[in-house]
Amino acid sequence: MLREVKPKNPRTARILKAKEPQLIEPAKRTLIMHGSKCPTALNTVLKTFHSLTRPNSVLFHKKNGDIRPFENTESIEFLAGKNECGVVVFGSSSKKRPNCVTIARIFNEKILDMAELLLLPNSNGEDAAATLAMHIGIGMRPLLMFAGSAWEDTTSSPHVLLKSMLVDMFKGDTSDKIDAEGLQYALMIAADEPTEGLAPVIHMRWYKIRTKRSGHKLPRVELDEIGPKFDFKVGRLQEAPRELMKEATKQGKRPNEDFKLKKNIELDIMGDKMGRVHLNKQDLGDLQTRKMKGLKRRAGVESDEEADEEMMDVDEVSEDEGRKRTKTA
Repeated sequence: MLREVKPKNPRTARILKAKEPQLIEPAKRTLIMHGSKCPTALNTVLKTFHSLTRPNSVLFHKKNGDIRPFENTESIEFLAGKNECGVVVFGSSSKKRPNCVTIARIFNEKILDMAELLLLPNSNGEDAAATLAMHIGIGMRPLLMFAGSAWEDTTSSPHVLLKSMLVDMFKGDTSDKIDAEGLQYALMIAADEPTEGLAPVIHMRWYKIRTKRSGHKLPRVELDEIGPKFDFKVGRLQEAPRELMKEATKQGKRPNEDFKLKKNIELDIMGDKMGRVHLNKQDLGDLQTRKMKGLKRRAGVESDEEADEEMMDVDEVSEDEGRKRTKTA
C-alpha cells in the first residue's frame, strides 16, 4: 500500500494535486544521460533525441558510470523522480554491448518497462552518426511514420513495446487543433521484414517537409532527408507486469462521456455513442393507412380472400351488363 502524504500548507497541496493523475496527461518529460563511455556516434544519438523533445527533455552532460539499468534501477528511479521525468534514455558503451541505448518508462516513481537498442554502423563503412546538421525549433513536434509489417504484428512484443515507447517520447502535448504550417519535420521508423533467426533491423530517418504550389487546393508535398541516419538492432527487453500495465493505462471518464456504458451500448472510433434496440414483432393490422373506400371490408366478409372473390364476381357482372347495353343501343 502506498504511503499517503498529507500536505502541511496550501502550497504543498497544490504541488501534490498537480502530480496526481490527470484526465488529459501533459507531455512526458524525457531524461537523457550517458554512462562513463559515450563515443561520438552514441553522443550524436542522445543529442538528436534531445533536440526533438525540447523543451520537455533534460540532458545530463556529466558521466554516470555507476548506472546499469538492467541490473540496478535505483539510480534511474531517483534521478527520474527528482527531475519529474516519465521517460529515461541512457546511452553507454562497453565491450559486450557497444553503442547501447536503453529506453525506460517510469510509472509511480518505479521502472515500468525497458528496451535496449544497439546502434549499428552503416553499410558503406562510415559511422552511424553522419555529420549532417539538424536544426529543429523548440517545441516542433515531428510527424511520426512507422513502416514495416513488424509494427502491426501483435505477436511481436519487442516492436509493439518499442513503438509505444517512441510514441510516448516524441508525441508532445495533446492538442485538438494542428497548424499545417507547424508540420515541418517527419520521423520515419522503418523495420525490415522479419526472417527466421534474425531480428529485424530498425532504420530511423528524418525528413524536412516542404510544401510547393501545385495549382490545386492541396499543395504538393516533398520530403528532403536531413540529419543523421541511425540503424538499430533490438537487444534486451524488460516488459511490465500485466497488473502494473493495466493500472498504468487506466483511463478516467472523458468530458463527453456523460453516460454509463450499458448493455448493447458502445462507442465508435470517433467517440459517438451507438446502441442496439430490440423490438417485439410488429402487428401491421393496426397500421394507419390512407382511407379508401375500395380497401374497406364489407359486411359479412371475414377475410381478404373472400373480399377479392366478391370483387371479381362484381366485375364480371358489370362487364356483362355493359355488353348488353351496347347491343341494345
